Amino acid sequence: MIASLRGRVRARSEDRVILEAAGVGYEVFLPPVTQRALVDVAGADGDGGPEVALAIHYHATQNQPRPVLIGFTSELDKEFFEKLITVKDVGPLVAARALAAPVGDIAAAIARQDEGYLRRLPGIGPQKAKNIVAQLSSKVAKFALLADAGATVPAGRSAPPLDEEGLRGMVFEVLVKQLGHRPSEAAALIDKALARRPDLTTPEELFEEIYRAGEGRAGDARAGGGSSR
Repeated sequence: MIASLRGRVRARSEDRVILEAAGVGYEVFLPPVTQRALVDVAGADGDGGPEVALAIHYHATQNQPRPVLIGFTSELDKEFFEKLITVKDVGPLVAARALAAPVGDIAAAIARQDEGYLRRLPGIGPQKAKNIVAQLSSKVAKFALLADAGATVPAGRSAPPLDEEGLRGMVFEVLVKQLGHRPSEAAALIDKALARRPDLTTPEELFEEIYRAGEGRAGDARAGGGSSR
């Protein structure tokens, strides 16, 4: 299976490139989020073609034996895409074309259960939007902050581990800036989750613990506290 490619762009169309690596030309489909990142990249023969590195999702099934390579300029975008395709009726090409907005914005919409926003994405109708919210609302909030904060992980690299202060800070920013909690609410949610599970080490684990307790949505937290803005 092909997980990443680095090579020269030999040809370019709106939604795909021919990337030559080790003398082999690979056709790679580019989601809109990748198209924007490569907007200034054009194909050329010989040594003139620009060199790019792409994280690759390799898709082939019994019903579709011809492999499809889907390329991303960051591991973060690829990881989000691979969560999206776990949703019922959201296949790889549907998910790729749906990435017409920044990953951080899409993730925040999923986390706050904004089906209206999701329905505006290409190929995402009412039922798919419902399925995405039902299956992913508690699993994607970390992408909202990582993408929004510019912490995009280049293709071929892993995100560095976080200490507790960094973990708290990242989750706090998502809860306040993306999900609409007051700072005091966000701090309390984090404190309660870490008190229950002091072994948590990643933003995703911490968000899952907050949501597992039914506390992760701003409206729920305010209703529980009896306060309003």
